[in-house]
Amino acid sequence: MKSIKKFKIFLANDIEKEAKWLTEMSSKGLHFFKYKSFFYYFEVDNEKSYIYQLDFQDAGEEYFELYKHSGWEHIETVISQYHYFRADKNAIGDKRIYSDPSSIKNMYQRMLYFYITIFVCMLVAQTGLFLTWNHTLFSKIALAFVTGVILLYIYLFIRLMRKMRNHEKRI
Repeated sequence: MKSIKKFKIFLANDIEKEAKWLTEMSSKGLHFFKYKSFFYYFEVDNEKSYIYQLDFQDAGEEYFELYKHSGWEHIETVISQYHYFRADKNAIGDKRIYSDPSSIKNMYQRMLYFYITIFVCMLVAQTGLFLTWNHTLFSKIALAFVTGVILLYIYLFIRLMRKMRNHEKRI
């Protein structure tokens, strides 16, 4: 079967947008089967159409069994917490698991804690940059890079907190 690779960047707060994009790709005959470093791999098959759902959590066998018994196929897990699922669009309709506002809010909360942990570790790891600061070009480039990453994390935190608040209102 022919496969296609597409480059696309989604931040963690775009998990619902990512699922929608994968579903749209499937309606065009491109079915997601693998993710690696911002590259999505698709199988070409115009005969099928899937809907996709993504979730973020530590998961055990019971979690995957719940999806399986509900008609969802596990496709891929990234960073051991991002899970990609798909289901036949005609068989399942629009039925999704963990799609109530409370579950979605909890998912964004798990993401927030996960990325805060990474952020704090990154800040601790970068203390050497500040402790050994000398005005070399390398130090300035490293500082610019670290500043960009810090700003990206702050943006991510703000977006995740907004999404949590929006879903909190729906509960």
